[in-house]
Formats: sequence, structure tokens, C-alpha cells
Amino acid sequence: MTPRRSLWSFVLLVCAAGLGACESDGPASPEPDAGPGPDPLPEAGDAPVTSRCVVPTGEGTVHASGALDSDEDVWTAAGSPHVVTFPVTIRAGQKLTLEPCAVVRLDAGTSVLVAGELIAEGAADQRISFERAGAEPWEYVRVSETGHARFAYATLAGGGYVRNNRPDTTATLYVDGDPRSPAGVLPLVRVDHVTIEGSQTLGVLLTENGAFTDDSRDLTVTGSGSAPIRVWLRAASSLPTGTYTGNQDDQFLLEAGGYGNAAVVGEVTLRDRGLSYHVISAPLRVGGEGDDRTPGTLVVEPGVTLRFQPGSGVNVQAYTSSEGATGTLRAIGTPDKPIVFTSDSATPAPGDWVGITFKGTPSPNNRIEHATIAYAGGDSGISSYDCFVTPDERGFSNRGAVIVFGNQPAAPFIAHTRIENSAQDGIVRGWTGEPIDFLGTNEFVGISRCRQTFPKPAAATCPTPPPCPK
Repeated sequence: MTPRRSLWSFVLLVCAAGLGACESDGPASPEPDAGPGPDPLPEAGDAPVTSRCVVPTGEGTVHASGALDSDEDVWTAAGSPHVVTFPVTIRAGQKLTLEPCAVVRLDAGTSVLVAGELIAEGAADQRISFERAGAEPWEYVRVSETGHARFAYATLAGGGYVRNNRPDTTATLYVDGDPRSPAGVLPLVRVDHVTIEGSQTLGVLLTENGAFTDDSRDLTVTGSGSAPIRVWLRAASSLPTGTYTGNQDDQFLLEAGGYGNAAVVGEVTLRDRGLSYHVISAPLRVGGEGDDRTPGTLVVEPGVTLRFQPGSGVNVQAYTSSEGATGTLRAIGTPDKPIVFTSDSATPAPGDWVGITFKGTPSPNNRIEHATIAYAGGDSGISSYDCFVTPDERGFSNRGAVIVFGNQPAAPFIAHTRIENSAQDGIVRGWTGEPIDFLGTNEFVGISRCRQTFPKPAAATCPTPPPCPK
């Protein structure tokens, strides 16, 4: 129990003792309280709260021009429903505030475009609602790189109008940042006890560095016609606590490439939010690439599952195979909550995805522990420096669940991990130098060829045949 709730409980006990200071002046008014901002009580997990909002009647207020009445406009609860018949634009420098209990009803295909500031903060018993005006869905609340939005105790229902027959490319809440932002990830939207339900498309789309604020929490996305959230890789750390089930596709779509500047720089954490992450569009790249040598660290929390498309994988990068890696991977699970890297196929098979590749001199901070790496070993396109059994078996490129390509690591960095159903090798030790042993505490099941390959000795003479422990 938090200290604040302890104080509240104490007040209730004092009231129960019959002290006059706790007497009420009468029943609560059905009208909203004065002043914006969410009621601090109750917290998540408390019993359902009875609404004090009055169901709006009458025609309400029609917003047909798309422009605000002033640079600081307020849509009141008393003026509800606020009927949007033409897309509303909040321009840079403008601010729209919705009072607690305000109801916004949007015509089919209409939207709220936020380049300025949108404040929609209700309270536990005074929720704000965005809803359909008719049978067809409205489009979205879209926050651009210059905009900011704050939602608390609000419901966005019945949005996600589909214009391109692709429900995974738009959303009821669309956060659109700047892919070339010098500041990197842009925390443009705050949510607190927010529900997004019945979206025809995604519930939320975070793209091009658009992200939630660090203090976002308690987001519920349900009833979506696609996944609950599609998120750009660099913004994945911002996914708040919440509930994300009951959608057409109950997994997070992790946008790993396609827009430029997609590799992990700085630190990104994939948090355990109850669903798997489906890596789409490109290999998941950790560390700067090309002329960008910016270091990057990907942290994967215990209990997380990552699912990969054919040809995809994890690339922990270096500019060349001879220099220090710009990327670090920290995937440390626990015995009770292992981390899983696997295929996205409904009927998985060895080689469905490439695997995890470490290029250059691996960072001494790399760690994979209490994990499972399954159904990898697809064509990596890499011809490393290990000793191979025969050219016919090897082919042009390595095919292993884990490939270390470049320089010898300082120590084995994989422990208590199960590598299973690789199309060829378990761990490719693709360097010239000493044969550091990765077998240790790891388990290998269903490996087609070597559990670990043999690195080329510094004298450049491979044993004949090279050791290949099965």
C-alpha cells in the first residue's frame, strides 16, 4: 500500500469513529468538479467507480469548420456532445482543453490533428469520451512532431477508419514523430488510465520516433481489428503498463526498419507487457550503422518473446568485422521467466529466421542468459572465419542460431540457454583465435550439424577434420 493510500485509509477509519469533521454536506453533485486534472484516487486495481457524468442530451455543439474558436479553446462538459463533422486541426501554438465528462462524437472518417496541444484529462468518476457519431468509424487522433497530447481517464472508442485496406498502417491513436530528430525519440503523448477500444485498425501507432512519455501508465487496448500497438523500434521502451488483449492480433508489432535511423542507439528496453513482440520490416539492428558509430544497447526483460519473419534476425553491429561493435545485447531472463527468440510461423521449422549475429569485436557487456533460441539458422549472408567441415556442407554462408563474426570475444557470453532446431549449427565461432567454449551450461537440441563450430587458429591451419561436437 502506498503512503497516500495509507493516509486515505486512516481518514476513513477516523470517519468510521464518528468524528464530525468527516460529515458530508450532502450527496455529490452530478456536475463535474471545477478545475482540470485527474482525481488522484482511486489507483489501478481499486473497485469500479460510479460515474458522476451526466449523459448528454440535445444537439450539443457542432464543430464543422475544422478550426478552433481561439488559440486556447475549451470544449466543456455542458456543451457536450461535441460533434465533429470536419477534421479538427490544433495548429502549432494552439491549445484545446476538454473538460472532465466532455463527450466528443466524430463523424465517419473525421479526425483530430494535433500540431499544438491537446489536453483531455478527466477523473476516475468523470471520464472523457471520444466516440462514433454514427455506424461508421472515425479516423484518429494524430499527434505530429510539433504536437503534444495528454489523456487521463479517457476512452477513445470506435476509431480507426481504414483508407488503404491495410489495418496495420493506421490507428485510433496515431503518434507521428520525426525520423531524423536530433533529439532521437520524441515523447509526444501521455496516457493515464486510458482505454482505446473497438478500433477498426491498430489501437495505437507509434512511428518515426513518436513515443509515450515516461510517466504514461495504465493503457488498455482491446477490440482492435489488428494488433493493439505497432511501435517503431527506438520508441519501444515507452510502452506503458496496461492490458492489451482481446484484439484481432494480440502481439506488439515491432517496426525494426524501413524509415532510416531505425537501429538502436542509446538504450532501448523491450519490456514484459504481457504480449510477444513480432519483429517486422527488417532485421532488428543494435548499434549505429554506416557512418553512424553511435553505440546502442538493447535490453530484453525477463519473460519477453520475440518472433521473427523469414530473413530477419538480430544484428549486433560493427561498421566492419575488424573493429569494436557499436551494439550490445542484454537478454537476461530468469529460470521462471526465460526470454524466447523464435519464428513467427504458425508451424515453425528450422531455418525460419536467421538468428542472432555479433559482428566485429563483441562488447564485453553482451549477455544472453536463461533464454531459448529456436528455429533459427536461416541464410545469414555471412562467410565467417571458422573452420568448416566440408565446403558442400557449409555452402557460401553461415547458418547458425548464433553467429560471432569478426574478432574473438573476451569470454563466452551465453549461459543457461537452450538452442534448438537450428537449420545447421548452434553457435558459429567465426573468428581467428582461441576456441572459447560456449557449451558450458547451455543446452542444444535438434541441431543439424555442430553445437559449436571450430574457430580458425591464428596459424591459419584448421584441424582436419575440424572438431564438430554434436
